[in-house]
Amino acid sequence: MNQNLYKSRNGWIHLFLSPFIFINLVSFLIFFGVQCSLATKSKKSKEPQIQIQFISDEYEETKSIPSSLFESKDLLLILAELSKKEDPAMRFISTNRTEEIMEVNGKSNSWSEGWVIYVNEEKIDGVQMKRGVRVSPSDKIEIRYEAVERVFGRPTS
Repeated sequence: MNQNLYKSRNGWIHLFLSPFIFINLVSFLIFFGVQCSLATKSKKSKEPQIQIQFISDEYEETKSIPSSLFESKDLLLILAELSKKEDPAMRFISTNRTEEIMEVNGKSNSWSEGWVIYVNEEKIDGVQMKRGVRVSPSDKIEIRYEAVERVFGRPTS
């Protein structure tokens, strides 16, 4: 009789622990799966981007162009691609020797103000743009609308 009581007690323990263990095991697996997926998402490094900041008194926006870390691209081609997408809308003045931004989002150059390009705080003129300026994700690129001096319609450096 003691053995029957002992078996029935084990049966109750077994019936109680079995679902308890099963629920804990399922909960642990779900928790572990969620943690692993979050860790995988956070480990994905953001792909390097070339960032171009447009700055004027009425307009400020930063555009990002995907690029590899060690790849450099021609700034004029990047700007032409953005212009083609009208993101932002841009127009250029192009001659045999120079390339300049004439307008960004409807804000045009005037005799006293214009769009000026800076790469790593260094002013880039139209001749340099025509020859080609290579930029990479590590470069700081700003295009500012600011006061300029012009001689015969061309900005002076």
